[in-house]
Amino acid sequence: MTNDNSWDYLSADEAECSQAFMEELSSQSWAAGLVADIKRNGGITRKNKGRLFELRFAYSLHRVGIQPSYEIPGEGKSTLDFGFTSGDQEWAVELMRLEETAAIKESTRKFQQGSDVAISSLLLHTGASDPRQSPEAETLKAIERICQKCERDDRPIKFPRPSGALHTILVDSRELFFGPDHYDCIHIALGGEYVPENVRHFWQGNVISGVFNKRTSLHGARYAQERVHFIGFVNEQSYQFEEFGKVIRLVANPNLFADDEAARAAVAKWPLQSVDLL
Repeated sequence: MTNDNSWDYLSADEAECSQAFMEELSSQSWAAGLVADIKRNGGITRKNKGRLFELRFAYSLHRVGIQPSYEIPGEGKSTLDFGFTSGDQEWAVELMRLEETAAIKESTRKFQQGSDVAISSLLLHTGASDPRQSPEAETLKAIERICQKCERDDRPIKFPRPSGALHTILVDSRELFFGPDHYDCIHIALGGEYVPENVRHFWQGNVISGVFNKRTSLHGARYAQERVHFIGFVNEQSYQFEEFGKVIRLVANPNLFADDEAARAAVAKWPLQSVDLL
């Protein structure tokens, strides 16, 4: 039995689709920077999964007739991955990937069954002897990573103060709980008080609050609460372009929308339907 197994790999389907999308986008001038960045960093490889996530989003926009701008100016000297207009609405989108944590690797065991079959098991549970190897810790880590997108060295980065464009963080969440359910997404974005009691996570006796929750004081949380309209959790399975919009679960920031109706009106102008607004 070993504990060096990783669940985070580049599948044949992901590689094949990404390669096809990159070849098609190579003829698009707006995608030149993205394609060059992927090639410069090794092409279709596991270490490029974050860039391939950007590629598939860009290709999905391309297929619905949108030509986004890549690496648009953000707060200070930072940049945002994409800017585009859809339904007369400007959007600024930053993509990120929740990579497999060290705790996940440490809590994974591989069992050899016979000479040809290896079975991996993830021992992640509440009350683990190592608190890091728990769903509570993974939830906290996800919140922390998303918040960090909005601050560096005690200064805001990425998203400026809202002034017309809708600001969105799209999160490649495949490595979180093997794909989070809608309660996980709501818990991470808003906090435990927004989900049923039986699925709430607690840390040191307190219910875990989410990115947009005013109780959250992690680095970057304040700027996320003030500047980010949506967090979208993306859990791809087939990697086909038709899939991307269907597997986005958007959570709206209640600090920036007057009510649910206002959030739904904004989502109606998102280019990749049928997106799910939680």
